[in-house]
Amino acid sequence: MNQDRPALSIVIPARNEEERLPETLRHIRKWIGVSRRCTEVIPVVQGHDNTSELVEAAALQDPTLRPIIQHSGEGKGMAVRLGISAARGDIILFTDADLSVPLECLEQLVSMMEDQPAIDGILGSRRLPGSNIVIKQPPMRRLSGWAFNRVLKLGSLTGYADTQCGCKLFRHDAAKEIFSKSEVDGFAFDVEILNIAAQLGYRMEEVPVTWADAGGSRVWLPRDGFRALRDAWRLRKRFGTKSAARA
Repeated sequence: MNQDRPALSIVIPARNEEERLPETLRHIRKWIGVSRRCTEVIPVVQGHDNTSELVEAAALQDPTLRPIIQHSGEGKGMAVRLGISAARGDIILFTDADLSVPLECLEQLVSMMEDQPAIDGILGSRRLPGSNIVIKQPPMRRLSGWAFNRVLKLGSLTGYADTQCGCKLFRHDAAKEIFSKSEVDGFAFDVEILNIAAQLGYRMEEVPVTWADAGGSRVWLPRDGFRALRDAWRLRKRFGTKSAARA
Protein backbone atom coordinates (compact mmCIF):
# COMPACT_ATOMS: atom_id res chain seq x y z
CA MET A 1 0.00 0.00 0.00
CA ASN A 2 1.29 3.47 -0.91
CA GLN A 3 1.16 5.24 2.43
CA ASP A 4 1.60 8.68 0.83
CA ARG A 5 -1.39 8.57 -1.50
CA PRO A 6 -3.56 5.44 -1.59
CA ALA A 7 -6.02 5.15 -4.45
CA LEU A 8 -9.02 5.15 -2.11
CA SER A 9 -9.89 6.30 1.39
CA ILE A 10 -13.04 4.95 3.04
CA VAL A 11 -14.34 7.08 5.91
CA ILE A 12 -16.93 5.42 8.17
CA PRO A 13 -18.65 7.53 10.83
CA ALA A 14 -19.58 5.16 13.66
CA ARG A 15 -21.48 5.95 16.81
CA ASN A 16 -22.13 3.04 19.20
CA GLU A 17 -21.60 0.47 16.43
CA GLU A 18 -19.94 -2.36 18.34
CA GLU A 19 -22.40 -4.90 16.90
CA ARG A 20 -22.13 -3.91 13.23
CA LEU A 21 -18.78 -2.25 12.60
CA PRO A 22 -16.46 -5.28 13.06
CA GLU A 23 -18.43 -7.26 10.46
CA THR A 24 -18.51 -4.25 8.14
CA LEU A 25 -14.73 -3.94 8.38
CA ARG A 26 -14.32 -7.63 7.53
CA HIS A 27 -16.46 -7.21 4.42
CA ILE A 28 -14.51 -4.12 3.39
CA ARG A 29 -11.21 -5.98 3.87
CA LYS A 30 -12.43 -8.64 1.43
CA TRP A 31 -13.47 -5.95 -1.06
CA ILE A 32 -10.02 -4.35 -0.83
CA GLY A 33 -8.42 -7.71 -1.54
CA VAL A 34 -10.55 -8.30 -4.62
CA SER A 35 -10.26 -4.78 -6.02
CA ARG A 36 -6.48 -4.65 -5.46
CA ARG A 37 -6.63 -0.89 -4.93
CA CYS A 38 -4.30 0.66 -2.40
CA THR A 39 -6.91 1.56 0.19
CA GLU A 40 -7.06 2.99 3.69
CA VAL A 41 -10.08 2.64 5.96
CA ILE A 42 -10.80 5.37 8.52
CA PRO A 43 -13.52 4.52 11.06
CA VAL A 44 -14.34 7.62 13.10
CA VAL A 45 -15.73 6.29 16.37
CA GLN A 46 -18.01 8.35 18.60
CA GLY A 47 -19.95 7.25 21.67
CA HIS A 48 -19.07 5.31 24.78
CA ASP A 49 -19.59 1.60 24.05
CA ASN A 50 -16.92 -0.94 23.10
CA THR A 51 -16.64 0.09 19.43
CA SER A 52 -13.31 1.87 19.95
CA GLU A 53 -11.70 -1.12 21.66
CA LEU A 54 -12.83 -3.47 18.89
CA VAL A 55 -11.58 -1.15 16.15
CA GLU A 56 -8.23 -0.50 17.81
CA ALA A 57 -7.70 -4.24 18.25
CA ALA A 58 -8.53 -4.80 14.57
CA ALA A 59 -6.09 -2.07 13.54
CA LEU A 60 -3.24 -3.96 15.23
CA GLN A 61 -3.81 -6.77 12.73
CA ASP A 62 -4.76 -4.70 9.69
CA PRO A 63 -2.42 -1.92 8.43
CA THR A 64 -5.15 -0.52 6.18
CA LEU A 65 -7.14 0.59 9.26
CA ARG A 66 -6.52 4.11 10.62
CA PRO A 67 -9.16 4.64 13.31
CA ILE A 68 -9.99 7.99 14.85
CA ILE A 69 -11.47 7.81 18.35
CA GLN A 70 -13.51 10.74 19.64
CA HIS A 71 -15.65 9.54 22.53
CA SER A 72 -17.03 12.98 23.32
CA GLY A 73 -17.76 13.80 19.68
CA GLU A 74 -21.30 14.75 18.83
CA GLY A 75 -22.66 14.53 15.32
CA LYS A 76 -22.18 12.71 12.06
CA GLY A 77 -21.01 15.87 10.34
CA MET A 78 -18.18 16.23 12.83
CA ALA A 79 -17.18 12.58 12.39
CA VAL A 80 -17.11 12.77 8.59
CA ARG A 81 -15.16 16.04 8.68
CA LEU A 82 -12.51 14.47 10.93
CA GLY A 83 -12.24 11.46 8.65
CA ILE A 84 -11.96 13.56 5.49
CA SER A 85 -9.30 15.71 7.14
CA ALA A 86 -7.20 12.61 7.85
CA ALA A 87 -7.84 10.88 4.50
CA ARG A 88 -5.04 10.66 1.93
CA GLY A 89 -6.65 8.83 -0.98
CA ASP A 90 -7.01 10.03 -4.56
CA ILE A 91 -10.73 9.30 -4.10
CA ILE A 92 -12.35 9.75 -0.70
CA LEU A 93 -15.58 7.89 0.04
CA PHE A 94 -17.70 8.12 3.14
CA THR A 95 -20.32 5.51 3.84
CA ASP A 96 -22.42 4.35 6.78
CA ALA A 97 -21.31 1.64 9.17
CA ASP A 98 -24.34 -0.51 8.30
CA LEU A 99 -23.39 -0.71 4.59
CA SER A 100 -26.94 0.16 3.54
CA VAL A 101 -25.34 0.82 0.16
CA PRO A 102 -23.73 -2.59 -0.50
CA LEU A 103 -20.11 -3.03 -1.49
CA GLU A 104 -21.00 -4.08 -5.05
CA CYS A 105 -22.66 -0.70 -5.53
CA LEU A 106 -19.78 1.15 -3.88
CA GLU A 107 -17.41 -0.55 -6.31
CA GLN A 108 -19.48 0.75 -9.22
CA LEU A 109 -19.36 4.30 -7.85
CA VAL A 110 -15.60 4.22 -7.27
CA SER A 111 -15.08 2.83 -10.78
CA MET A 112 -17.25 5.64 -12.17
CA MET A 113 -15.03 8.20 -10.45
CA GLU A 114 -11.93 6.50 -11.83
CA ASP A 115 -13.31 6.39 -15.37
CA GLN A 116 -14.74 9.92 -15.50
CA PRO A 117 -12.08 12.43 -14.39
CA ALA A 118 -14.35 15.43 -15.13
CA ILE A 119 -16.54 14.50 -12.14
CA ASP A 120 -15.43 16.03 -8.84
CA GLY A 121 -17.88 14.14 -6.66
CA ILE A 122 -20.76 11.68 -6.57
CA LEU A 123 -23.73 11.60 -4.24
CA GLY A 124 -25.58 8.33 -4.00
CA SER A 125 -29.35 8.70 -4.31
CA ARG A 126 -32.26 6.55 -3.17
CA ARG A 127 -34.80 8.67 -5.01
CA LEU A 128 -33.85 8.51 -8.69
CA PRO A 129 -35.67 6.33 -11.24
CA GLY A 130 -32.78 3.85 -11.36
CA SER A 131 -32.46 3.45 -7.59
CA ASN A 132 -32.95 -0.09 -6.30
CA ILE A 133 -34.51 -0.11 -2.82
CA VAL A 134 -34.16 -3.67 -1.57
CA ILE A 135 -35.46 -3.01 1.96
CA LYS A 136 -37.41 0.18 2.61
CA GLN A 137 -37.05 2.39 5.65
CA PRO A 138 -39.94 2.44 8.13
CA PRO A 139 -42.80 4.68 6.93
CA MET A 140 -42.07 7.49 9.40
CA ARG A 141 -38.43 7.66 8.32
CA ARG A 142 -39.45 7.79 4.65
CA LEU A 143 -42.00 10.52 5.36
CA SER A 144 -39.55 12.61 7.37
CA GLY A 145 -36.91 12.27 4.66
CA TRP A 146 -39.36 13.37 1.99
CA ALA A 147 -40.52 16.31 4.11
CA PHE A 148 -36.93 17.41 4.81
CA ASN A 149 -36.10 17.36 1.11
CA ARG A 150 -39.24 19.42 0.37
CA VAL A 151 -38.14 22.01 2.95
CA LEU A 152 -34.71 22.16 1.32
CA LYS A 153 -36.20 22.72 -2.11
CA LEU A 154 -38.64 25.36 -0.87
CA GLY A 155 -35.68 27.12 0.73
CA SER A 156 -33.64 26.86 -2.50
CA LEU A 157 -31.02 24.81 -0.68
CA THR A 158 -31.04 21.89 -3.10
CA GLY A 159 -32.15 20.68 -6.47
CA TYR A 160 -31.07 17.11 -5.74
CA ALA A 161 -33.55 14.30 -5.16
CA ASP A 162 -31.70 12.93 -2.11
CA THR A 163 -29.15 14.91 -0.11
CA GLN A 164 -29.14 12.57 2.90
CA CYS A 165 -28.06 9.19 1.53
CA GLY A 166 -25.00 8.13 3.54
CA CYS A 167 -22.79 7.52 0.53
CA LYS A 168 -20.72 10.24 -1.13
CA LEU A 169 -17.40 10.30 -2.98
CA PHE A 170 -15.00 13.14 -3.77
CA ARG A 171 -11.68 13.63 -5.46
CA HIS A 172 -8.92 14.35 -2.98
CA ASP A 173 -8.46 18.08 -3.56
CA ALA A 174 -12.21 18.74 -3.81
CA ALA A 175 -12.87 16.91 -0.54
CA LYS A 176 -10.15 18.81 1.29
CA GLU A 177 -11.36 22.22 0.10
CA ILE A 178 -15.07 21.53 0.63
CA PHE A 179 -14.74 20.07 4.12
CA SER A 180 -12.27 22.73 5.24
CA LYS A 181 -15.19 25.16 4.92
CA SER A 182 -17.74 22.88 6.60
CA GLU A 183 -19.10 23.90 10.01
CA VAL A 184 -22.23 21.81 10.59
CA ASP A 185 -21.72 18.94 13.04
CA GLY A 186 -25.16 17.31 12.70
CA PHE A 187 -27.17 15.59 9.99
CA ALA A 188 -27.61 18.72 7.85
CA PHE A 189 -23.89 18.62 7.00
CA ASP A 190 -24.72 16.89 3.69
CA VAL A 191 -26.75 19.93 2.64
CA GLU A 192 -23.92 22.22 3.66
CA ILE A 193 -21.17 20.40 1.76
CA LEU A 194 -23.26 20.20 -1.42
CA ASN A 195 -23.84 23.95 -1.27
CA ILE A 196 -20.15 24.56 -0.64
CA ALA A 197 -19.29 22.34 -3.63
CA ALA A 198 -21.69 24.34 -5.82
CA GLN A 199 -20.29 27.63 -4.55
CA LEU A 200 -16.76 26.49 -5.40
CA GLY A 201 -17.77 25.30 -8.87
CA TYR A 202 -17.22 21.58 -8.36
CA ARG A 203 -19.13 19.18 -10.57
CA MET A 204 -21.25 16.80 -8.50
CA GLU A 205 -23.25 13.94 -10.03
CA GLU A 206 -26.30 12.40 -8.35
CA VAL A 207 -26.28 8.66 -9.10
CA PRO A 208 -28.88 5.99 -8.26
CA VAL A 209 -27.78 3.34 -5.78
CA THR A 210 -28.87 -0.01 -4.46
CA TRP A 211 -29.98 0.49 -0.88
CA ALA A 212 -31.30 -1.72 1.92
CA ASP A 213 -32.39 -0.42 5.30
CA ALA A 214 -30.38 -2.23 7.96
CA GLY A 215 -32.53 -1.18 10.90
CA GLY A 216 -31.16 0.00 14.23
CA SER A 217 -30.90 3.62 13.14
CA ARG A 218 -29.17 5.98 15.58
CA VAL A 219 -31.43 8.83 14.41
CA TRP A 220 -34.07 9.97 16.90
CA LEU A 221 -36.53 11.96 14.83
CA PRO A 222 -37.88 14.38 17.48
CA ARG A 223 -34.35 15.51 18.40
CA ASP A 224 -32.31 15.01 15.24
CA GLY A 225 -35.09 16.11 12.90
CA PHE A 226 -35.46 19.40 14.76
CA ARG A 227 -31.70 19.99 14.74
CA ALA A 228 -31.49 19.25 11.01
CA LEU A 229 -34.27 21.75 10.27
CA ARG A 230 -32.62 24.34 12.50
CA ASP A 231 -29.29 23.88 10.75
CA ALA A 232 -30.96 23.99 7.33
CA TRP A 233 -32.53 27.35 8.22
CA ARG A 234 -29.10 28.67 9.21
CA LEU A 235 -27.70 27.41 5.91
CA ARG A 236 -30.50 29.20 4.07
CA LYS A 237 -29.34 32.47 5.60
CA ARG A 238 -25.68 31.62 4.93
CA PHE A 239 -25.97 30.60 1.28
CA GLY A 240 -29.05 32.50 0.14
CA THR A 241 -30.48 31.38 -3.20
CA LYS A 242 -27.74 32.15 -5.71
CA SER A 243 -25.29 29.58 -4.40
CA ALA A 244 -27.80 26.83 -3.70
CA ALA A 245 -26.79 23.35 -4.83
CA ARG A 246 -28.54 22.45 -8.06
CA ALA A 247 -28.94 19.08 -9.73
